[in-house]
Amino acid sequence: MVDILIRTYENRDYDVVLELFARGIMDYLPSTSMYLLRLRQVHVIILVSFITFYLVFSSFLVSSLGVVALLAGARLLLVFVFHKIIKKAHKLDLQNIEESYMSGQNSCFWVAEVNGRVVGMVGVQPVQGSPHEVELRRLSVAKEHRHKGIARRLCMHVIDYAHQRGYEHVTLNTSTIQHAAHKLYLKMGFRKTKSKPVSDPFGRLVDVTVTYYTYDIRT
Repeated sequence: MVDILIRTYENRDYDVVLELFARGIMDYLPSTSMYLLRLRQVHVIILVSFITFYLVFSSFLVSSLGVVALLAGARLLLVFVFHKIIKKAHKLDLQNIEESYMSGQNSCFWVAEVNGRVVGMVGVQPVQGSPHEVELRRLSVAKEHRHKGIARRLCMHVIDYAHQRGYEHVTLNTSTIQHAAHKLYLKMGFRKTKSKPVSDPFGRLVDVTVTYYTYDIRT
């Protein structure tokens, strides 16, 4: 049994929290690549590209190499998109965790420690315009410490925090590619409330959706 300590965020945790979040996002790169390669529209793009290369160069080898180069370029684009997601999160709330989570009423940020090392994180903030809801945010666990119950413990910490403050619901959202997160939330008793397609051109092209979940706190 892993000895897990969940404690309130401190300024000394800043660098490791940013690294933990960035690594957590980049860990989805392989599964996202596989997800994209299974899409019909991606198959069509690959086929059309191969035919176009063949019509231009009249060579199966050159056409194959052209498709490989295209896929390599697509992966670089995906890496760029992931880094953009990380930078956006940093700009929105992780740039100043103290201000975003620790100074506001009914908001907080925690880290999970194993053997004195920070291996997990989660935050909570009230939902604007909804006095009965808080939002669970930035849940992440280091890859080498997953499947040990840490994410569940962090989620329960948020739920208990919300319960103690009289909130009725804990909400969150997660994307198509975060399969483990979907399983965790459903297993914990969260219910799906809605799904929305990502509005940017890349998201529409590859059918990425954001799913929203709600946990109903029993008072």
